[in-house]
Amino acid sequence: MKTNGSLVKKLFIVVLILISQVAFSQPDYIFKNSSLVSGIDGEEGASYRFPNVKFGIDAIVTIKSLSAGVTIATFDDNANGGFDDAFQPRLSAAGQTTGFAEFQFDFVLAGTNIPMLMLEVPATSIDVDGSGSDSDGLHEFDQYFTPGVHWVDFDMSATDLNILFGAGSVLGKNTRSLEKTLIDTTAKEAMFTVNYVSITTFTARIGLDNAQATGTTRQRSIYFQRFFYQNSFLPINNLVSFNGSRNTLNDVNLNWKVRANHNYETAIVEKSVDGKTFMMAGKVSMSGRNSAEFIDNSNKAGAAYYRLRMTDNGGKASLSNVLFIRNTVPDQATKLSVFPSVTHDQANVSFKSSEKGIVSLALYDLTGKLMMQQSVMSNEGNNTIGLTGLAKYSKGNYLVVLSGAGSKQSQKIILQ
Repeated sequence: MKTNGSLVKKLFIVVLILISQVAFSQPDYIFKNSSLVSGIDGEEGASYRFPNVKFGIDAIVTIKSLSAGVTIATFDDNANGGFDDAFQPRLSAAGQTTGFAEFQFDFVLAGTNIPMLMLEVPATSIDVDGSGSDSDGLHEFDQYFTPGVHWVDFDMSATDLNILFGAGSVLGKNTRSLEKTLIDTTAKEAMFTVNYVSITTFTARIGLDNAQATGTTRQRSIYFQRFFYQNSFLPINNLVSFNGSRNTLNDVNLNWKVRANHNYETAIVEKSVDGKTFMMAGKVSMSGRNSAEFIDNSNKAGAAYYRLRMTDNGGKASLSNVLFIRNTVPDQATKLSVFPSVTHDQANVSFKSSEKGIVSLALYDLTGKLMMQQSVMSNEGNNTIGLTGLAKYSKGNYLVVLSGAGSKQSQKIILQ
């Protein structure tokens, strides 16, 4: 959306923004206060760090490519309305140009470049509008690449957007050339959501189809939050809540509620130890009931991920959000120790595991570059793994990262 106008209009916009922000909760991820970390501002290859998009998590956003005739006027524009918690690039497109800016989003451990797994990342394109006439006007569009598990939601009764599902991507394009008053989250007809599951990175194209003779500059916005759409593409919006905890026996107790007059037939509880591969843990009938629960007594100590696969009476299935249930037995939790912490060629990695399984041991430098990685079978209880061949790496500080059993821990090591 383009945001120009008189002082009166700007004051009106500010008031409406404040109202809309009160009406909705904080986003799941907050993109603000970015800084350029490499490359030239606004050009291909430039990377920016957004600090603390979630507690302990930074996001690094890289301009992967720019179409001919498209430039970035402002990488993250918070001065012309919209939401300063959203990612809001301001793009310029020459006349009679269709093009995009492609961005890669990487989630990393705060202050480093070490990838971090996000259980759920809801990316909502808001205010995907246009101007002029349908034939020779302006149409905004966003495209999300979807290589893994994801779901898409939008208002199926809306006529402002055309949602296209391609091989490995989802594209939402404005069709009406209708200019919205401002960037907000009340115009659901000009919004759609792509929700990624268990990712460390994703890629999106933010584009303009400008059939007008003259160039234009538009402020765009991706807001990282799920939204309720009245005529949803997904029946999962009938799911009111999905929660979990451990009971007094240390079993995992999952419970959920659905809206009245829902059309769900079954809820399949799916479980994963790594947040990526899910297997069926149980099945619950939802006919004639608005709430249900499931107890997993096979996971007394280990951490695990859970989600619901809801199936309606037409056979359509959709996924809930993902829950991560931690290990709550302190003396059985995985504990990492690297010794000696200052070494030249060898070190021992010691840890205590709550269960038998495969763990991953990796060595990163402080830029986030992976130097080495190995997978080993751990036993329940105390384990020790030898790290050898460290002398081939340059002297300096490194990070040993242990991943497995639903947890990730790290400890610094110094090579001399």
